[in-house]
Amino acid sequence: MTEPPKANRDSWQVLPMPALKSRLPFAREFNDEEYAQASVGVIPRKMEDKWLIFLEDDWLLFYRSWTGICIYQIRISRSGDGYSIAEAWVNNDRNEYRARDGGYEAELLAFLIENLLLGKKSAFPLPADLRPDAPAGLYQHHVSGSGYPERVVPERDEEN
Repeated sequence: MTEPPKANRDSWQVLPMPALKSRLPFAREFNDEEYAQASVGVIPRKMEDKWLIFLEDDWLLFYRSWTGICIYQIRISRSGDGYSIAEAWVNNDRNEYRARDGGYEAELLAFLIENLLLGKKSAFPLPADLRPDAPAGLYQHHVSGSGYPERVVPERDEEN
């Protein structure tokens, strides 16, 4: 089986992270295997693929594939036997991205790392302010391009 090509800045047309960004409360450890897997990144292959993700100079960068807009950036540093997040940022330029509260953005970033980079199947975090009549699966697909099970927000009807 052929190894997938390693994602990098030249894999897609991308824009720089804007000066308007906010620090995220985000912590995560990576073992050597997870770091190696994350460093391969993600290159969009079809329309459903919503993200370009790549590692560049210790920064893991997350771009929306259709627009090339940088949404997240996290700096990873060597820590003991593995790696840890030194800092995490979310795009806060309202002309490019409508960030929700930092807690939700950190949950979404964790989902992207776990599911898109590491191949796990964790539940998609639905935002608390999602309209009750909004189809949760459609929202999830719009954001992540995935069909992973979504988490039901307590106030939401189980049928959504």
